[in-house]
Amino acid sequence: MNNLIQQYKESLKVAKKMYRSATVEDKKVIAGMISDLEFAIEWMETSRMPGNRRGIERRAAYQREKPFDPLLMQKYFRSSEPTYEWDDHNKESVITEWDKQRIEDALSVLTDREREVYLMSRGYCLTYSEIANYLCISSSSVQTMIERAEKKIKKRINESLFCLCS
Repeated sequence: MNNLIQQYKESLKVAKKMYRSATVEDKKVIAGMISDLEFAIEWMETSRMPGNRRGIERRAAYQREKPFDPLLMQKYFRSSEPTYEWDDHNKESVITEWDKQRIEDALSVLTDREREVYLMSRGYCLTYSEIANYLCISSSSVQTMIERAEKKIKKRINESLFCLCS
């Protein structure tokens, strides 16, 4: 990594030299290069995005990572509904039998209530407040159940040989 940082610093020196003797039009392009090089160097030296005060940029983004592809979940629900010859939309949303079995295996570790809340949220795309109103519980309970369900599903996917094969 130190070698890479050194190469970037050398490129920065060359770019600054070029900037001094460049025309007005070229200075705009070279200034952008200098800015990008300085940004990259700072990022590599500090191990975090320049301008951020914390060491981790978006922890919440990693915590919100879904164990299943949301589109696959929606296709799973559409494939369980009856199909009609005149409805081309349902033909597009059919998933393979293998994907269906993988999803059912992963969902098998959930309690009935967790499964119901998880399916309402991920399958039917209802908001936490809509689910809470429908089930007469608080939004925080819905959030807790979703988080617990995602942890169980993620654990099942990581441990199950059935889910590991894609």
